Amino acid sequence: MNNKIENVRQITSNVEDCISDAEGKLLYNLAKDVPAGEAIVVIGKGKGKSTMWLAQGSAAGNMSKVYSIRSRSERTDDIEADEENTNAGFIVNLEKARVQTIVNYSYMDSEDASRRWKEKVGLLYINTSHEYEDMKEVFLNWERHLSPNARVVVYGSDQPGPARVIKEYLGSLGDFTFEQRAGTLRVIRIDECIHYWIIDANEIGICRYCGRKRNFKILRTQATETQNKRRQVSRKKK
Repeated sequence: MNNKIENVRQITSNVEDCISDAEGKLLYNLAKDVPAGEAIVVIGKGKGKSTMWLAQGSAAGNMSKVYSIRSRSERTDDIEADEENTNAGFIVNLEKARVQTIVNYSYMDSEDASRRWKEKVGLLYINTSHEYEDMKEVFLNWERHLSPNARVVVYGSDQPGPARVIKEYLGSLGDFTFEQRAGTLRVIRIDECIHYWIIDANEIGICRYCGRKRNFKILRTQATETQNKRRQVSRKKK
C-alpha cells in the first residue's frame, strides 16, 4: 500500500495544485473504499491533481468511475477554447497518470450535470470556489444522488464559505456527521440513524433515537427556493 501511494505521489509531484500529499493520500483511500457500482464525482477540475489521486485509489479498489465536472463558478477563461471546450492541460495530466480510462470529464457544469444524473454517488469531492453560495448550490444539487453510505469531501474547509456550509449540514439543517479531516479537506457522511422526528409547532424536529435537531421550516423554504430557481433556468433555456 505504501509503495502504491508513493508511486502516486511521484506521478502527481509535477502538477501545480494546492492538494498536499496528506490530502492526496486521504482521497486515495476514500476512493479505494467506494463500493462497486457507485460513482466518484469531482466538482471543479483544477489541474487534475486531486482527480489523479482519486482515480489511482479507484484503480486500487473497485474501479469505480470518476466523473470530473466543472463547477458553475469556474471562469470560462480557465477552460481552453478548443472545439470541445475542455481543459487540455487537465487531460494531459490524466494521460500522464494513465488514468484517462477511469476518468470521465464532463463539458456541462455541475447544475446541468446533476439534473441529468442517473447513478448512485459513493464519493462526492467538492473543489469549487470558497464562496458560500457556490458551495451550497453543489450540495443542494447533488445530495439526492448520494448512496446511503456516501462520503462528501470538501476542499478548503478552513475558509468561511465552506465552513459555514459544513456547519449547516452537520447541524440542524442537515443529515450528516463528521468523519475525518486532513489539511483543508473535511470528510462528512450521511447520518446512519433512521430518524424518528417529533416536530413541534415551530417546525423544529428532534429525533427520538439520537436526539438530533432539524429545522424543517428552513429546509422547506430552501427546497422551494431551489425549485423556483430550476424552473427559471428551465424557462430561459426554452
